[in-house]
Amino acid sequence: MIHRWAEMTGPAIEALDRQRTVVLVACSPLEVHGPHLPTMADLREGEGLAHAAAALLAERHPEISFIELPWVWMAADVLPHRGSIKFRPSTVAQVLAEMGESLARQGWKHVWVTSFHGGPRHVVALEEGCHRAHQATGIEMISVFSLLVSRLTGGSSDLGSLLGGLGGIARDELVGDAHGGLVETAMLLHLAGAHVDPRHRDLPPRSLELELAEAGKPPMHAGDKATLIELLRSFPMRHRYYERETYAGAPGKATAELGKLYVERLAQEAADALSERYTGTLPVSRCHSPLWPLRRIMLSERLGKLFETLVSTRHSPV
Repeated sequence: MIHRWAEMTGPAIEALDRQRTVVLVACSPLEVHGPHLPTMADLREGEGLAHAAAALLAERHPEISFIELPWVWMAADVLPHRGSIKFRPSTVAQVLAEMGESLARQGWKHVWVTSFHGGPRHVVALEEGCHRAHQATGIEMISVFSLLVSRLTGGSSDLGSLLGGLGGIARDELVGDAHGGLVETAMLLHLAGAHVDPRHRDLPPRSLELELAEAGKPPMHAGDKATLIELLRSFPMRHRYYERETYAGAPGKATAELGKLYVERLAQEAADALSERYTGTLPVSRCHSPLWPLRRIMLSERLGKLFETLVSTRHSPV
């Protein structure tokens, strides 16, 4: 059972065991995901992943209770299209830090922040907010998305190595599937199918990788194949791609059945990692993404504005 904070009375919240209750909160954007997915996509995916992982953890650790805060719908690095709402990374980090400190003063010990938004500065902002709260109060507050990308993809948002082969979809079919594509469309069909436009079946495959191949240019490398040079090359190119397009991948191949397999696989990996964190075998220091050492650069507002100015090709409505 997951208690919903917003629906509970003060005495009901007070009655929960602070030592054995985990606070869940999804922090992701309201962001355009193609012409077919709702803007709540990342929030709903983060929440759905947390619920599925919580169900698995309840079997392993029946003493755990869960209480869920309402969505925090804010993020950095959103697609620059009308319908997306953008925040500075510093704002994301500050809100999470203050949230964690408030929860710590009330005696809560465990806070798990979920997300499904791969914007690099957003990922680091989540970690920074959790880190500040932990440093100030000792509360064990972690970014689940950062933990997963660190363990599963080496810091990339590419899930092909983990999800490839499930439901008959080969790993090669997931290359470039980074936003509003097959994976996210399938997950949303499973988690919130009534909000997915059925015309997704008619959308053609699109991605930066396909564009590069068609132009005869070298492909991008993800995950453990990515070098610093590749990352520096990809940032401005992906930024410009998403100024033209609102999705990357092949949403036409998605089904609810496939989405269920994806959620279950990701939830299993999350439950394994979170079980280690809950029991103390995984230290907080190992819950960071590979981007964490670059946090001062990535969270610098001056450098962020300079980067956006250098790569921008048109005025962004967000």
